[in-house]
Amino acid sequence: MNEKSSDPDQIEARIAQRLRARREALDLTLEQLAERAGVSRAMISRIERRESSPTAAVLGRLCAGLDITLSGLMAAIEEKSLVLLPGKAQPQWRDPETGFERRAVTPAGTGSMVEIVEGRLPPGARIAYPALPANAYDQHILGQDGILIFESGDDRFAIQAGDCLHCALDQPHAFANETTAPCRYLVIIARRKPS
Repeated sequence: MNEKSSDPDQIEARIAQRLRARREALDLTLEQLAERAGVSRAMISRIERRESSPTAAVLGRLCAGLDITLSGLMAAIEEKSLVLLPGKAQPQWRDPETGFERRAVTPAGTGSMVEIVEGRLPPGARIAYPALPANAYDQHILGQDGILIFESGDDRFAIQAGDCLHCALDQPHAFANETTAPCRYLVIIARRKPS
């Protein structure tokens, strides 16, 4: 088992490295990514140099600008592929702004079109994400504990334990916890095959 996988400092370093590597692979300058993602050039530079920790909202905007899901980014920071990814080795990340906690459940490097993420949203927290390219991804949200509010365009759903919502990611969307108790949910993201 890789002991460094759950070390927050190591994960933050790999997030910064992966963001920069993805930007460079797409041949984007900091200015171009800033325009695509709606995040300032200075902030992107600070994140890549590990001078600033990104929030979930900023990471979401950067991922949209880099044409990758947040799950895809997090899966890519794994140092090696495993067929079995034990719970203790699953990368976890905590948003410093909202307290949102994210755990990448699926092993990286398998070539699977599916990613599974566990989210834990504290009371009163809300995270908004931009739209991703149309017809590139869709997702299922499975309630585990508490009540998760999911908003997409004019639609709003209260997802409780056992409820499962399917939706595309082609418009801005948000996850919120409007209760006084934490909520926990799974997000299953599927990359759609090109037609």
